Amino acid sequence: MTRSWTALPTASSAYVLAVRMGYNGGFVAGLITLSTLLGMVSLPFALGLLR
Repeated sequence: MTRSWTALPTASSAYVLAVRMGYNGGFVAGLITLSTLLGMVSLPFALGLLR
């Protein structure tokens, strides 16, 4: 059985948490963008496997 939640992007609140903790906000924003773009591709694929 495929877990479709693994195809979901990272929460955008990770950026706020990273900045408040003193980490590189730009790097985290890039990771969030990348995970969102990959989620756009992988989520339909994962849902197609669940059919």
